[in-house]
Amino acid sequence: MKHVLIVSKAEKLEEYLQIAKEYHVSFEINDFFNAKLLDDEKEIENVITMYKKFGIPKNSTMHGAFFDLAINSSDAKIREISEFRMAQSMEIASRLGVKGVIFHTNYNPDIPGEMYKQQLIDTLVSYLAKLLKQYPNIDIYMENMFDKTPEVLEKISKQLQEYPNYGVCLDWAHVNVYGGLHDEWGKSLYPYVKHIHINDNDHTADVHLPLGKGKIDWDEFMEYYYKYFKDSSVLIETNDPQHQRESLEYLKDLLQGKDTRLYNSKAEELLEKIFYYMNELTIEKDFSESVLLLTELGRTLVNADRTSFWYRDVKNNSYWTMGASGTGRIVVPKGQGIVGSSIENNETILINNPYQDTRFNPQVDKETGYITKSILCMPVTNSCGDVIGAYQAINKIGSFGESSFCEQDKNRLALAAVYSGKLLEAHLLRVQSRMDALTGLQNRRGFYEYYENYILLPKKEQEKSIIIGDIDYFKRVNDTYGHNAGDKVLQHVSNIIRECVHDAGEVFRWGGEEMIVLLPGYDLRQTRELAEKIRITIEQSTCVVENNNIPITMSFGIKQIEDELTLEENIKAADENLYEAKKTGRNTVIG
Repeated sequence: MKHVLIVSKAEKLEEYLQIAKEYHVSFEINDFFNAKLLDDEKEIENVITMYKKFGIPKNSTMHGAFFDLAINSSDAKIREISEFRMAQSMEIASRLGVKGVIFHTNYNPDIPGEMYKQQLIDTLVSYLAKLLKQYPNIDIYMENMFDKTPEVLEKISKQLQEYPNYGVCLDWAHVNVYGGLHDEWGKSLYPYVKHIHINDNDHTADVHLPLGKGKIDWDEFMEYYYKYFKDSSVLIETNDPQHQRESLEYLKDLLQGKDTRLYNSKAEELLEKIFYYMNELTIEKDFSESVLLLTELGRTLVNADRTSFWYRDVKNNSYWTMGASGTGRIVVPKGQGIVGSSIENNETILINNPYQDTRFNPQVDKETGYITKSILCMPVTNSCGDVIGAYQAINKIGSFGESSFCEQDKNRLALAAVYSGKLLEAHLLRVQSRMDALTGLQNRRGFYEYYENYILLPKKEQEKSIIIGDIDYFKRVNDTYGHNAGDKVLQHVSNIIRECVHDAGEVFRWGGEEMIVLLPGYDLRQTRELAEKIRITIEQSTCVVENNNIPITMSFGIKQIEDELTLEENIKAADENLYEAKKTGRNTVIG
């Protein structure tokens, strides 16, 4: 289960906190639907202060006001106080910093007539939309109370589903007492349910018994939960601490597989997911798509909150994420952090208390507000056994919110790490086959591939251009300073062109001292400006080789690529412009 919660009240807060700590569960605060408390500003302040002093577990929720609320009343005064109570609940929730607030529909199915039903739906939708906009960081969950069918909740939800902070709180006990067929509720509400209330009863009254002490079929509930609502948080709605412990133990038994059908269905679900990712990886995809698949595979295998696939960048003495779930790209200097230790020492690292480990760098957590509870990191190797990267999983998601990786997780994550190694090795070999060893630019093979993907495939109406450049008097550099100096000049010029072009296109070594730049999306004016920038930057630079300051200039031919011409014809036209630049004095741009 994603998150399990227990009821909390201020008068027994220390007991509830102890249970929350033992079972790794969160709270659903039940103090603030009491009208007497809501009319006492001083007491509200005292209760909020108490919760803040003792601490509220992450992912906790709060039950909003619901007694006697009639937001659809024809009496303006009743509507006014109903809206006030709901707004008051949201303001208290904001001060407490809880994840969500639960309100009842308060629909009475015994009142006849479609007009009453529709007025309730319209009024609730209108007012809830205002609250959802006003409090975008707090979820609002609408709960079934006396509803005999899911119709009202479904109609409300269809109109509010555009708000990411809206959801349904399905009260399973209410369904058993007042509702109809279980399957009807699942089929109607599965797209909207984010939160579930459970307790046991005798099917005649909502008496909030501990789980297993009434007549509700919990094997059936678990079946429905994993079929329809498996990403929903679950509140055990009993107030007595002892009843909460009994219910948590009962639920724990269910989750640990004492129900064979549930255990098998979970195993089958995991196997299906593995088959899905394996099948997807056999289909030809670009590298970035495959990396994302592998990060999701690893996250599924060990049930982690986040996973990341790291590349060992030997040239720049760093590691960076090629793919990461839940965050953007991260770059770490060589030897730092858990990833650094795993790569440099070629070891698998499992830590369930990272803030107490000197290898862990908490800086990213400080910057983002994320809390790292557990880490599993293993090196990724090539076919020769050389470490070329790492695979990392963060924050194990346990059934009761616990976050500890185990030996089984190491074995499972190894599958994703092996596939990652094969994928990365193949990608690096492919990149190397398209790279000029001296300059680090792409070679002719890379040129033809880039031309096909970024020049030919895009829509024909997109403008695209080509620059061909040649180092002036390059033979004189080799004759005067030696071939080693000539190599340094080629590297110097390549770096300047690459920096000037940046993300606008791609740079290639065409042969000898000749370079080509392909620019998708550039017209001739933009291409001329870029070529001039490159020419001036090179002219103003100095290449120092063995205490010799070698002056360099370059000549350029530019051409807007015409779709009607072949690749060879476009290159020939640009080359003719380059020849003209050479013939008319060099160090210029022609086209």
